[in-house]
Amino acid sequence: MAFIIKTSFVYSTLAFLFSLIGMFLPTAVTYVVGNPLEVSAISVEHIVGHIVWGLIVSALSLSLRYFILGGIFPIILDSDHLIQFFDLEIMPRMAHSISFGFLASFVLLLIFGKRDYRLAGIAFAAMLAHVSFDILLGGTTSFPLLTPFVAELLSFQGNAWIIIQLTAAAIVGICTIITKIEAKKKLVA
Repeated sequence: MAFIIKTSFVYSTLAFLFSLIGMFLPTAVTYVVGNPLEVSAISVEHIVGHIVWGLIVSALSLSLRYFILGGIFPIILDSDHLIQFFDLEIMPRMAHSISFGFLASFVLLLIFGKRDYRLAGIAFAAMLAHVSFDILLGGTTSFPLLTPFVAELLSFQGNAWIIIQLTAAAIVGICTIITKIEAKKKLVA
């Protein structure tokens, strides 16, 4: 349980801190978003959907603790919205990006174990599962998927959520296979 709490805290903190980068992007792409409680469509469907979407992907981890993290990470990814309370000019949803997925995976590996590939896979896949559900829920939406390297929002609609969700599942599945192969090698050696 301590592992789940610690990794969730680190993931959430990283999402918030990563969103601070949005203050330093060109002013053409930044704006005052407003209070997230007023401008974001927070609902039970939104919260439960992100959790379930993450659980679907993390089931491929074949581990209860990663299954639980897979449900937690996608919803706490939205801690990147907390910066909106400060009424700063930012690019919103910075943690909804590929670079955040890589950063979170790397930092979690660094802190919690260099060979814990499933943790890294869940960290990255959670971002993708979150994006996937946002597309499904909204029908169409935009994300700064390539920030901070490309300061533009990319729009997604229709069935794009399926491809993104399958990619997330593939990442977790591949990390699980690698972990199982590594474990077998240790048993043989």
